Amino acid sequence: EVAEFGVKVTIIEPGGFATRGGKNPNPLDNGHVATPDPAYDGLRRRLGAMAGKQPAGDPAAAAQALLTLVDTDNPPLRILFGQGFRPMIEQAYADRLKTWADWQDLSAQAQGHLDQADR
Repeated sequence: EVAEFGVKVTIIEPGGFATRGGKNPNPLDNGHVATPDPAYDGLRRRLGAMAGKQPAGDPAAAAQALLTLVDTDNPPLRILFGQGFRPMIEQAYADRLKTWADWQDLSAQAQGHLDQADR
């Protein structure tokens, strides 16, 4: 939307970084969470378990990467900062692509067959 004005935008999608005591923090135990709703207990457990298994990133390295990105002539629209969650994201996209391929016939059916003369 702003490219025609010479503004370059990059969405940084960060993993966990060692900002509290040198380890990957549990995002659900940070002292800033509203009163837990029991409906989300399972989700909180799964996210907490994943957070503990992801390698913590170095905040100083992320800052240097950000400066490199800012100095880039042609930065990407999106970039991942960190490596721990990349396999999970790749699997999620692979699952989406498979679902879209599996349901392509129904997707094409939803398009219909209107031509310009019928309008």
